[in-house]
Amino acid sequence: MNSVRRRVRWLPIVILSAMFLTLLQVEGAAAATVLRVPQDYLTIQAAVDASIPGDTVLVSPGTFTELVDFHGKGITVESTDGPATTIIDGNQAGTVVTISPGPDQAPVLRGFTIRNGSGTFGAGIETAGGPALVEGNRVTGNSTCFGAVEATSSTATIRDNVISGNRPNCSGGPGGGGVLLRGDGTATVSDNVITGNVSSADGGGIALFAAGSPTITGNVISNNSAASFGAGGGISLVNASNALITNNVIVGNTSAEGGGIYWLVPSGYSGPTVMNNTVADNSGAAVFADGYDVASRLVNNILVGSGAQAVLECGSFNDPNPPVIEYNDVFNAGSGPRYGGICTDQTGLNGNISADPLFVDPATGNYHLRASSPAVDSGLNAGAPATDIDGDPRPQDGNGDGVSVVDMGADEVGGPDSTPPTISCTATPATLSPANHRLRPVHVDLSASDNSGSVTVILVSVTSSQPDSGLGGGDMPNDIQGWTPGTDDRDGLLRAERFGTTRVYTLTYRATDPSGNTGTCQTTVSVLQG
Repeated sequence: MNSVRRRVRWLPIVILSAMFLTLLQVEGAAAATVLRVPQDYLTIQAAVDASIPGDTVLVSPGTFTELVDFHGKGITVESTDGPATTIIDGNQAGTVVTISPGPDQAPVLRGFTIRNGSGTFGAGIETAGGPALVEGNRVTGNSTCFGAVEATSSTATIRDNVISGNRPNCSGGPGGGGVLLRGDGTATVSDNVITGNVSSADGGGIALFAAGSPTITGNVISNNSAASFGAGGGISLVNASNALITNNVIVGNTSAEGGGIYWLVPSGYSGPTVMNNTVADNSGAAVFADGYDVASRLVNNILVGSGAQAVLECGSFNDPNPPVIEYNDVFNAGSGPRYGGICTDQTGLNGNISADPLFVDPATGNYHLRASSPAVDSGLNAGAPATDIDGDPRPQDGNGDGVSVVDMGADEVGGPDSTPPTISCTATPATLSPANHRLRPVHVDLSASDNSGSVTVILVSVTSSQPDSGLGGGDMPNDIQGWTPGTDDRDGLLRAERFGTTRVYTLTYRATDPSGNTGTCQTTVSVLQG
């Protein structure tokens, strides 16, 4: 009986204690939300150490010379003003930022310049495991053996970063001058600019080393270099790396084998699917395909070379079968062959063509397609990405034949342009007073634009609401002088003369885009009474 009483007496205390602890937890979670640097904490690491999952470490502009480790926490570390003014400098002391989340943590690193790191793996940023988001950073000037940004067995997303000017501090290994993905993972590398990096081995831009099933999409990968003995100036894939590679522009990269893309597929694996990429102007073959890659796929790509080497080279390492090659434009502007190795020439077979793709202006880095490109409406719709590298929808009816077919390469040309240019105009002065029969100079400010980026403007007419002469005493002839219709004339003379009521001069301009669509604007100059 006494024991029963004791249990009854303690019951409210246990309930109250549990309620009190819950309230404390809720209050603590609500209170520690944003930790400011340097206002609340002098260093980023001090704020990270004080944070709990769900918190945000908000960093004001400045240069922070330190190494930052998330300690596996699911927190957001971001700058207030972006990477131009907020810098984490590793001072060559190690990896600048380390992120190793568990599967239930989703840390974010956003808006920093990450520089001057030194290390074996990921001298700029190293992440492993769970779904980290690395977004909107500049990763530059790091000294790394393997990857300025490195993800191991990871589900990370690495997007909208500029990864540039990183250099190796060793020789050999898995490589990766800009990015290294290794270990069985599903990381996504998207919408980055990866440029001017040098690898210790393979993969001047990106190296995939037994990387699982990552996605590489929407990146501009340019002017990277593999080591002299390495392969894959833009992207390399070795061991079990069944990557999806879509909508990338891979240009100006250097490697002895596969200046654009290189792969070596091990037995028992499918290898990569390479679809709707533009691979051009690289040193070495645009693509070097090797290994057990009979299930690997090259579809809807533009592959361009300009030298004596084959544009698409297929090796015979342990397997005499080439990959699937469909609906590609494989073009050599130089003296070399289109296909080499065990890949026979596929021109005219399975949708493959060989023609100058007619880029808009490759000399300035513009690898968009002209409307007249033979790659327009020449791809395979099945399996193609839903958008292009610019986010434009696929497929579109680029050639105007009433059928929407995906284009080859990373760019999708829209259908026939039916949108008129935008044009506006304003005359100065807008009024002429007094009406003293004198000629007055008039200037027209005009703005015209079009989604094509090109527009032609002409003066259509200059008219008057009253006759040129015969208005009574003091009237002077030739009231409109110095204007040349049919040209982009924006300056002339109008006479300050009227008869009875207000006189209105009207100037009409027309803008025309390359598709023949037109837009007009009118502006007026009045001669007032009085």
